[in-house]
Amino acid sequence: MEIDIGIIEDIETLLKNLNGYELLSYAICNEKCGADIYDWLAERSEGPLASEFRYIAEEKKKHAGMMRELFGRLYPDMKPLDMNAPPLDTLPVCEKIMEAKTVEDALGLALLSEALGKDIYRKLQGMTKDESVAGLFRELFVIKEDTYEKLLGIYNRLMEEKRRI
Repeated sequence: MEIDIGIIEDIETLLKNLNGYELLSYAICNEKCGADIYDWLAERSEGPLASEFRYIAEEKKKHAGMMRELFGRLYPDMKPLDMNAPPLDTLPVCEKIMEAKTVEDALGLALLSEALGKDIYRKLQGMTKDESVAGLFRELFVIKEDTYEKLLGIYNRLMEEKRRI
């Protein structure tokens, strides 16, 4: 799968110029989009895999809620922006996931998305001067890493089952 690095670089340049309010708004949109993708994957899967995708979607919704809560504390008289920048972790793979012919392919693309997400949250952490926002991005990096490991375990089990057949 080919990833358009130019788009990622353009969005990273945009993000470098944002303040904590704007970065946190971006992160809220990012998690909501991720939840939508995992809900979509759950609808197209069955059994334990569908349950895992639903679980991850719910976790992403919780993450967005955590960010909204922090946002409300940091910016009590403001609402998060609807960011015009697409989420970096799903942008390069979103369309490909939707077109995946097999669960294995979709799961592989989800792994790539989570790996990109880890990198993004690490970068966002370094971009903000607000320690509360940086702490949240640090926590989200760890969560992305855990999600990646969980998906990798599912992928490996699925591939092992296929080899046995």
